[in-house]
Amino acid sequence: MRRRLTLRRRQGAAAAAAGIGASRLSGLARTALVTNVLGIGAIGDAFAAAMRIPNFLQNLLGEGALSGAFVPAYSSLCERDERAAGRLAGAVATFLLAVTAAAALISIFAARPLVRLIAWGFDGERFELTVTLVRITVCGTALAVLSAWCLGVLNSHRRFFLSYVAPVVWNATQIAVLVGVIAWGVAGTSRATALAWGVTAGAAGQVLVQLRGVWRADPLITLNLRWREREAAGVIKRFGPAVAGRGVLQISAFLDLALASLLSVGAAAAMAAAQTLYLLPLSLIGTSIAAAELTELSRTRDTAVIAERTSQRLCAAVFGISGAAAVYLAAGSPLSGTIFNLAGLRNAITDDDIALIALVLGAYSLGLVPLVASRLCQNVLFAARDTRTAATIAAIRLAVSLIIGAALMLPLDRVLVIDGTLTGFGDIDLFSRKSTWSLLDTKIRSDPALPARLGAVGLALGAAAGAWVELGLLRRAVLARRSARGGLPRRSDWPAQRLFGGSGARHLVPAAVALAAGIPASLALDVLPAVLQFAAVAALMAAVHIGCGLALKLPAAQTLISLLPRLMLIMLNWCQRPEDSPGDGTANEGAQPTAHNEEGNSKP
Repeated sequence: MRRRLTLRRRQGAAAAAAGIGASRLSGLARTALVTNVLGIGAIGDAFAAAMRIPNFLQNLLGEGALSGAFVPAYSSLCERDERAAGRLAGAVATFLLAVTAAAALISIFAARPLVRLIAWGFDGERFELTVTLVRITVCGTALAVLSAWCLGVLNSHRRFFLSYVAPVVWNATQIAVLVGVIAWGVAGTSRATALAWGVTAGAAGQVLVQLRGVWRADPLITLNLRWREREAAGVIKRFGPAVAGRGVLQISAFLDLALASLLSVGAAAAMAAAQTLYLLPLSLIGTSIAAAELTELSRTRDTAVIAERTSQRLCAAVFGISGAAAVYLAAGSPLSGTIFNLAGLRNAITDDDIALIALVLGAYSLGLVPLVASRLCQNVLFAARDTRTAATIAAIRLAVSLIIGAALMLPLDRVLVIDGTLTGFGDIDLFSRKSTWSLLDTKIRSDPALPARLGAVGLALGAAAGAWVELGLLRRAVLARRSARGGLPRRSDWPAQRLFGGSGARHLVPAAVALAAGIPASLALDVLPAVLQFAAVAALMAAVHIGCGLALKLPAAQTLISLLPRLMLIMLNWCQRPEDSPGDGTANEGAQPTAHNEEGNSKP
């Protein structure tokens, strides 16, 4: 039992990454189909806007808030009193259900003013369709939040794979609906309506998949209304600041959408498409590491351990996420063409729209490194039961993102993408409010026949700038804390080489070298089909990135290379399993003693 627990601790981030990878790849397939079926236009804008409200409630009350308020308390209680932990989990579940059910009902009855609030520039058919879609998709909100509760329980018991792979069911349901829509020839707004019902059905399936694992992980969970008990009351009290912190980020997403609705048709849909690619490495690397670390940090009060673990994970995460950002910057266009035109099988999206998505993705990718690092810094605060500091910093990030984004989107919305060329920079006059700092005429903005414009790129740049400000403030807050104020490490407890102060900065060098190699390679291979161009450029950049990391003797690169033989062995065992040990799990059992022996050798 003890060896199994040790294995779970060591493999937590890997299991989370595997689950997130499966769910994000299925989500990428879903988004590619959504973009193809609904298009970059009025219907695509309406669906992207409609998804904001259920996503808002899910992110506001779900995983983010639970990570800060529920998981640390529940994880700690599981070590001391399993029965009390079960009561706490049941009380939090009923509290979330009550809050989300009320929020869903309000959203259904107040859908029209809510859409007006989040999509200022929508009118006519686009506005009415958004209202209809909101009323359908919000029905699955309570289920989606319950899924986040399941994730919190499973993560606390170090069962990371099931908690993060469950969204595959949600994505698969929508993919099935989209395939059916194409097969049966459904056209127009009916496509979006059918997909909205698929969103709700998928949420129900996702919860059902997780519930069995939850009861197996903690059979002592009992639903109750004991919200005033000490542990439950403490979680609910911390839930407020955690929700406020998440609320700031969700308000930022709402305002981004509201601002995008004032731009040319297709801006909201292009942002939604780019965000799917942008969130893939963010979730795969950042969320997987952060989820595993929060569980472990919540169980220790040793400041030296907290400092060492956080510093190591920061450097490893920076090495991985900076490589992904470099690929997005160098090969964003062929990647977007491969994904959203289904590797050339369909060409529902024009080349200019693909170029717009790639530019938005490149702008977003500038904020990938600080976003991942910020999540790990937030973990240190959450583990010390401090949710207020992160909420305050999130509010500052919101202000910075909106100011910069709003300032950039107006002049950039006058820049057009015509046959892959950017046109209109010469018309920008920084000293003219009328020609540069005012909205385009409504007829121009609402005409789907006009070329794509870069207004959405300005909003993405604002988001990236806000992410860097947030990281700087979070890092400062973590380093400034004292052990007497919540058990956080003193400044002197952290290793001398911290993020962007030595070791961390060295982990950015391989990505810079890979970017320098990737840009000319992408330009030289532009004559190839998008899928071949991206594959060649990505392979070259990955080799350069890892090779440079090995030359600099970075632990993250060395660990990655050392894992390759083990991964190949696992794949070989899996391929041979039907012949050597059909169904009896021999291959698995043969692999585990090695891990135990390694653990025994390294830690007596």
